[in-house]
Amino acid sequence: MLTKDPVNDTHAHFLEQSEETTVKNSPSFRELSRSLLYSLPKHVQKKIQDNLFGVLDAHQVSQFRDDKRCQFWINQNGWKRVPYSQFRHVYSRIALYPKSATISKNHSSEAASNATSADLRDQQARLLQSNGCEGQPNRIDQHITYTRRVIRPTATQQFQPTLALYKPVANSKVELKASHQVRQNFTTHVLQASETVEMLAQQYTGYKNANLIYDYNLGFSRAKPAPVGTGLIVPNGWKLNIEGSCSNCRSIDIVWQGPTNGQITLQLEKKRPDEISFWQHYFVVKPGVYAVTVSASGLVETTSFTVLQPTQEYEIELLDQAGNPQANMGYKIRLRNGHVVSGVLDSKGYAHVSGPDFENAKISFHELDDKDWQVASPSRNE
Repeated sequence: MLTKDPVNDTHAHFLEQSEETTVKNSPSFRELSRSLLYSLPKHVQKKIQDNLFGVLDAHQVSQFRDDKRCQFWINQNGWKRVPYSQFRHVYSRIALYPKSATISKNHSSEAASNATSADLRDQQARLLQSNGCEGQPNRIDQHITYTRRVIRPTATQQFQPTLALYKPVANSKVELKASHQVRQNFTTHVLQASETVEMLAQQYTGYKNANLIYDYNLGFSRAKPAPVGTGLIVPNGWKLNIEGSCSNCRSIDIVWQGPTNGQITLQLEKKRPDEISFWQHYFVVKPGVYAVTVSASGLVETTSFTVLQPTQEYEIELLDQAGNPQANMGYKIRLRNGHVVSGVLDSKGYAHVSGPDFENAKISFHELDDKDWQVASPSRNE
């Protein structure tokens, strides 16, 4: 019931009391490394990547242990979901909590606030129509004051950017040979009148073997050579892969310094808040030490590594059945890429050869043409 004497009204207004309600701490989430994410079951990976679930920070897990929406996972010869009583005794573990629950809670609070504001406006209208007493305007002023304290802008949620650099691993050594991390680089060379395909092979591969060029250019061969002016695809060194992940970022800046230098900006697809984006880039490398810097949204990650040119060395020694050296014997070494290296053994039946492409080589001798000798266990210098 309304009173005409608002001065003696010492009771706190019901809206003012609701302001003192204690709100439970919101969950905070941490990022997962790519290797840990991919070790999880596929359906769990998808929920994390789709931003449906997040990985709780370690210091918050105990606060949500009684929340039925929280999932506890441990890794003991494979990931499995367990109760909290078992979860807390295992070192390799993660706790998942639905991110949608936090969003729904915010929407519910906002809806309740809007409903309260609408009810209050209706109540004020009824007060104006039902009373014309002397103290009534002051009472209405009090309601308006309370309304202004309750209806206020909702703070915008801030999403912090994250950045991770996976490969190359810091202080690692990378060999220039075909692998998941290293691939051959190619370029296009327009054949000039003063050039031959053998000359291009010598220039780009170190071996004067036209097949090393024709293998990448279907339609041309020794029997059907490429005419002048033809753009030929030629192998031109090696490219190395750098990869990582980020969230809440729209671009990545990569700078590398070493025997080759360069920089690039990668534009990323727009993702939902806190959704992880994986990125990668290949750049041309040569043997030597490299330093790489990756930056995004004010965050910086660095790494350094060494690029090595693998070299195989072979010692060839030919003896007869009595153990006598076969001096001045001619030999041929056929490499995996089709190139043939010829030579002659010395007076002791010995020869030493080396090169970056001698892996899986085969050797034959002129006087022993009917048999190939498989070269085994070469020594390697880096």
